[in-house]
Amino acid sequence: MTIPRIAAIAGCLLPVLAANATMTVTPGLTVTNACNREIAIAVHYKANLGWTTTSFVTIPANKTRERVASSDNSVFYYYAESESGKYRWSGDNNFRVEGKAYPMKKTTLDWDEGRNRYHLRLTCRSA
Repeated sequence: MTIPRIAAIAGCLLPVLAANATMTVTPGLTVTNACNREIAIAVHYKANLGWTTTSFVTIPANKTRERVASSDNSVFYYYAESESGKYRWSGDNNFRVEGKAYPMKKTTLDWDEGRNRYHLRLTCRSA
């Protein structure tokens, strides 16, 4: 298959935009693990089609994970714990993750327009 033919096929698959229209990208949730231990986090958030919950995502010690979730809503619920279980971030709102209910903490985050993201920073001190 030639390049022009591939480009023509790909062009048919893309949505048609009106003149001067822009595509918007839903803001992502970035999570920084400012703890010296690996953590696992699950997030309950409002997606385009309603509320949903992620599976657990691991974030190494002192690392950041981009786009853990994508939402236009600044309200997020999360449950996280360190690998050893010594540190835990939890709240009063139960949501199911992989068949088990977890007590998630509610937070409202500020939108960073320049980076098109919400940012959650977890530290061991506030666990």
